[in-house]
Amino acid sequence: MVMEKFESQFEDLDVATSYYENATSSANAVSTPQEDVDRLMAQVADDAGLELDSKLAEAPKGIVQPSEEEEVGLGERLRALRG
Repeated sequence: MVMEKFESQFEDLDVATSYYENATSSANAVSTPQEDVDRLMAQVADDAGLELDSKLAEAPKGIVQPSEEEEVGLGERLRALRG
């Protein structure tokens, strides 16, 4: 009976620990300053020999909505792929 109680408590502790680890890792990812992220990306790009700054400057900011012409073209490509 003591072992069953111990196993039950151990399982509860395992679930609580898992929940805590998931919650803290999510909070850490959200609270990381953008400058730190940019610095790390630049370091990785330098290590890989990539020109990150020029590509990032050209990249759109935020969510980009396709134009009507692009939307039609994408629809046609999708139909061709399905067909």
